[in-house]
Amino acid sequence: MRRFGFRRERVILHAGMGKESFLLLFVVGAGAIAAWIALRLPKLAPSSFRGGTAHLLATLVVGLLLGPAVRAVPGLPSTPSIMAALFLLALPAITYMLLVGMWLIQLAAAASPARR
Repeated sequence: MRRFGFRRERVILHAGMGKESFLLLFVVGAGAIAAWIALRLPKLAPSSFRGGTAHLLATLVVGLLLGPAVRAVPGLPSTPSIMAALFLLALPAITYMLLVGMWLIQLAAAASPARR
């Protein structure tokens, strides 16, 4: 309807979160959990680069197995099965991957000669 030169537009509101926003917040949440574990439980961190390499290889295996494991969840097109796959499989795996990255950064920082 045009009256006085203005056009009326419909505003459509979506009652939900987009996939991209959810994924961003999901990874940020996994990073926050990983940072909490790295800071709160430093005894879990490897003490040498050999141990760090073993954890790094474990994260590669976890990353390779994560995709098929998430797709194997029964009833996957439904929302409850997607949430179960994300929070029971993907969240621990991504948290572990980020935690290992933090551990390797800590090992590299401790081994650097420029440390004061």
